[in-house]
Amino acid sequence: MVGPRHLAAVAAALSLAVAAETQDQVRLSGKQPSSDYACTHPPYTVHLVSRSPLVMYLEGFLTADERVHLQHLAQGRFKHSAVHGAAGDSAIHSVRTSQSTSVERDVVVCCIEDRALAVQGFDTPASHLEPIQLVKYSPTQRYHFHTDWFTDAASHATAAQGGNRASSVFAYVRAANVTGGGTNFPLLDAPRDERWCRFVDCDEERERGVTFRPVEGNAVYWENLLADGSGRGDQRTLHAGLPVVSGEKIGMNIWTREAPLPADIRGGARGSCGWDEGRGARP
Repeated sequence: MVGPRHLAAVAAALSLAVAAETQDQVRLSGKQPSSDYACTHPPYTVHLVSRSPLVMYLEGFLTADERVHLQHLAQGRFKHSAVHGAAGDSAIHSVRTSQSTSVERDVVVCCIEDRALAVQGFDTPASHLEPIQLVKYSPTQRYHFHTDWFTDAASHATAAQGGNRASSVFAYVRAANVTGGGTNFPLLDAPRDERWCRFVDCDEERERGVTFRPVEGNAVYWENLLADGSGRGDQRTLHAGLPVVSGEKIGMNIWTREAPLPADIRGGARGSCGWDEGRGARP
């Protein structure tokens, strides 16, 4: 049965896809947006990949200017990516050979966060969002099969830590001249229509599930937990960042928790966004 969270996410995403903002996008240059920057959402298109688990492909989720701005924010800050251990700590591991960094929150990052919240139905507060993470893959680098939800909830997903990761958005920030580097979901059913080949690697055998091609500006949204309200993770969301063969890929992770995150994890105050904190679902 499709739960209310699933229906809200689909409805909100479709409404954003149909109605574009009329205000012109203010161009970004350098690390700081201009004082007249206005948060304007692009008219991205939603493609339903799977109803259970809920997986949606968001075509045109990030603008070209936003992608440039994110890369400026991350410049010189990438470090070897870590994985969460059973003891609650993080460590470097061979299953994840990419580099990653969180990005400081400014009005542009807040605008992207708002877009990710709206995909989920407007009712999710910004306090449920982890800091946005950028991850960079050079040739041979990858992230082996994993789930975004924590298998050891007692260490990483307690109520004090905001619970588990309810949903994920993975967007492609940079992927020019990249070969390889797809995002593979081995337990999803591969779509059959040839129109999917713009986004999905149709050369893969169907038994390997779905591999999303790294297409700049596009994103994949999925829900990590079972729709039965149990809070258990959905094994079908297992996925991997396949090795980059040539070029460089930069992706963006937006993770939404079940409950508010503590301030020391959440990071910079939403007041830095420069607009009314009371609007919509923001705390």
